[in-house]
Amino acid sequence: MRTDPIATKRKRPKGLAALVLRSAFLALTTIGVVVTAVANPHSEQGQTLLVRVEAPEGDVLKVVQEVTQDQIIHGTYSYEKERILYGAHSADSARVFGVWKGQGKAFYKVANKVLSPRFFKDSEDIGTISVRYVVQEAGPDAASVQIDAIFVDARNVKHPSLGNVEANEYAAIQQRLKTLQEGRRESDFAKTTNSAPPAISALSPASAPAPDAPAGGSSMSALSLPELQKQVETLRHQVELRVKDSGAPLKSAPFRSSTTLESLSGATEVLVEILTPYWYGVETSDGHHGWIHHSQLEPLP
Repeated sequence: MRTDPIATKRKRPKGLAALVLRSAFLALTTIGVVVTAVANPHSEQGQTLLVRVEAPEGDVLKVVQEVTQDQIIHGTYSYEKERILYGAHSADSARVFGVWKGQGKAFYKVANKVLSPRFFKDSEDIGTISVRYVVQEAGPDAASVQIDAIFVDARNVKHPSLGNVEANEYAAIQQRLKTLQEGRRESDFAKTTNSAPPAISALSPASAPAPDAPAGGSSMSALSLPELQKQVETLRHQVELRVKDSGAPLKSAPFRSSTTLESLSGATEVLVEILTPYWYGVETSDGHHGWIHHSQLEPLP
């Protein structure tokens, strides 16, 4: 990934459909999951990512287990031409972490014989990456997820994570959780539609609302062109932001102490993909992903 400053305008999504899909993604992120990221500099393993997820514990347990089985250590790699590190497997434990004695359920993912993985401190050897996820109930419809990652080389030297793996592992969890929630909503909607009373299902064309005059409110298909253009502009401002004039570092994880991937110039536009109370996960115009503190971003003019 480049480390030189960039000052390019973000490529706008092509067409209304792309923009609406991006906006729906943002809405899911905002409504379905609320995140609090905490850096724990005193952790033996280095950075710890602790998140509170506004979703049932059962759903969170399900998607975390799926992520442990996806064969990828997210947020690290060994070679510049191979930015995805495959070869991981789920495990019942990881020796470097010891036995989990706290509350909740612990999951593990391990990748052996990894060469000099990125975003681990002084990792210039071959060794094993271990990731631990701890899920516990945090309310009637909420759960907390703690993620730690560490690399242990062939000399048994521990190399703490710089936070990038934890952040990207959580992003994978969040994406699966959104997919699960979206599928459930679609299923519920289909059941509601299929179980509509016969009197409603059998409306004759004469009694049905006209396509250009919806009853009880408006829909996107019923908007006039000026109204549609206005709504598109509103949606774009929710999804896209720009860096303030002072510029901003693109971080590998949602911590001020994490690695700076590149320095973004003022007025650089970014696409928001993940929301937390203080940090936004973004994509740049050249496809790079990282984190920017919310105070360093502003709406488009």
